Amino acid sequence: MYAVVKTGGKQYRVQKEDVVLVEKLKANDGDQLVLSDVLMVGDGKKVTLGTPLVNDAAVMAQVVRQTRGPKITMIYKRRRKNSRRKQGHKQDLTLIKIIDITETGGSKLSPKKATAKTTEKKTKVETKTKTKSQSEVAEEKVKKEVKAKLNTSNTNETKTKSASTKPEIKAKTKATTKTKKTSTKK
Repeated sequence: MYAVVKTGGKQYRVQKEDVVLVEKLKANDGDQLVLSDVLMVGDGKKVTLGTPLVNDAAVMAQVVRQTRGPKITMIYKRRRKNSRRKQGHKQDLTLIKIIDITETGGSKLSPKKATAKTTEKKTKVETKTKTKSQSEVAEEKVKKEVKAKLNTSNTNETKTKSASTKPEIKAKTKATTKTKKTSTKK
């Protein structure tokens, strides 16, 4: 049995178990869908033509995957105008597999949605129940005291350096302003 189906503005001749690339359909991978625009159904010598569609006929299909077609490059050139333009395009397509073709009872077919894969969040909870000995606690205190002493001595040195450099800068700026004032008089 075969059928001629219209989808995405195109017509496709399909049989059971065929895999067909059609224009993009709104469906996820693994979803089933019913194509109800059947133009013709044939079974051996028996052929049913629609006017324009066959009544109550349908094709059940399953989405294999959403994909894209080959890249098409378009080049526009206007001669003697130094005008060129290059443009590329990839068409969105859907790969479907035909599951069943029905000549009657197509309105009773109901598509099934694919089961969504749930991603479970794995959280690691690490609990540290390590007890510290008295010697380890004492070592930590000593390290903290040493760091504190180093920090205070470093800040004192920077304060004295910055204090000694500021008056020199002020003296230089006063001297330069005086020389400018004297040179501007004529």
